[in-house]
Amino acid sequence: MSSPPPSPTHSSTSSEDDERDRFGKLLDIEPAALITLATKILRDVDPAVPVALSEVRLIDRCSGSFNLVHIFELDAEHKVVVRLPVSGRDGALSDVERRALASQVATMRYLRANTALPVPEVYAFDAGIENEIGAPYMAMEYVPGVSVSMVWFDDAEGRREEKRLRILKQLAELSAQMRELRFDSIGSLSGEETATPTIGECFNGIQPDDDDPDSFEVISYGPFTTAQSWLQHLRDAIPPSTRAPNAYDRATTKILDLLLPSLPFLHEERCFSLTMPDFGLQNVMVDEDGNVTALIDWDYAQTRPSYLAFARYPSWLTRDWDPLMYGWPHVPEREDSPEELGRYRKHYLAELKAALAGTPDADAYKLTERAHIFEAVYITLECPPNATAICQKFIKEATAVVKGQGIEGLDQDEIGVLLDLGDDELSEAAWEALQKGMKMLMGV
Repeated sequence: MSSPPPSPTHSSTSSEDDERDRFGKLLDIEPAALITLATKILRDVDPAVPVALSEVRLIDRCSGSFNLVHIFELDAEHKVVVRLPVSGRDGALSDVERRALASQVATMRYLRANTALPVPEVYAFDAGIENEIGAPYMAMEYVPGVSVSMVWFDDAEGRREEKRLRILKQLAELSAQMRELRFDSIGSLSGEETATPTIGECFNGIQPDDDDPDSFEVISYGPFTTAQSWLQHLRDAIPPSTRAPNAYDRATTKILDLLLPSLPFLHEERCFSLTMPDFGLQNVMVDEDGNVTALIDWDYAQTRPSYLAFARYPSWLTRDWDPLMYGWPHVPEREDSPEELGRYRKHYLAELKAALAGTPDADAYKLTERAHIFEAVYITLECPPNATAICQKFIKEATAVVKGQGIEGLDQDEIGVLLDLGDDELSEAAWEALQKGMKMLMGV
């Protein structure tokens, strides 16, 4: 659930036409059917409270990447959120989509039962279509507050820095709790009802058609017993280009060949941690003072290596390492500068170190020191269109590390270096200097 839109019929992320393309038949569900479902759920949640069908009303609707979200209210104390997964826009879910929804529910219920993390309670779910609305759904607890995306850049009260630091401190403390969610393989929680959770296949929602931004498919793969096999699968799964490789592609391949083996590969038992799939500011809810009220949107959650799990930074603090997505300095009202991001990473690192002190993972903060760099390598596999810009960032930072501006071939901009590398025209000395700088960035 993202922050509520200004009205029940206004999409927070797209125009009406775009929303129609994205959610299809889900938009045709009659409001009366949704209210009937919400009424049933509210009655089940608190049987002591009389709930009349005529008293329940829709107060908000918003859409995100994976869900169409409705918020219903009986009164100030009784609300329910009904999420309709985009995978149900054409009717019944596929077997993979059904398992993915069950895994998400299992994950949220496991977190509520075994941690103090502020995860909304799942009241009910149905992966089928034989129900009041004729569509798959998940009904869950309403969480007060707004997403961090609504407050991070808001300084109307002159309390922005105070709120920012409070948010980061509390998130560091919550991340330290997630360190206990350890498993021996990479995958998603099985949706089967068992006393002890088991790790099964990974799930992900992808856009299979590059020419259709609204195309959507849930895929599964794994599980994996090593980080190496997981990362190699992600790399092998990158769709082959329909065109011949160009200099950028060849240079990116060379850089990834260097960076991937430089990632930390942990070998102790149960070294993979359950984590939020997207540690973004839109998925952290806070109150008016910046206190964290919920961690939301657990679609396709899975276990990952520590540096991509509890030891990572919130993703809005690492945007400078994903240049294609980073809007600074063009939109300074919605982006922090590289210097500001570095300062907030330093603050978060100190808070996480303090939160981990005295635990068996007290030294895990050392992974966090470079977690933004490790995450950038991961993004090149998860989001291939971002890879070239990320490799340019590595060239820039590696050149600075080795002070290579005086080396022939490195005395040009990053694009020029990338082209020379891809065309095999970069001098041996320049390539050796770049490799040295990149390994230093990776802590090797």
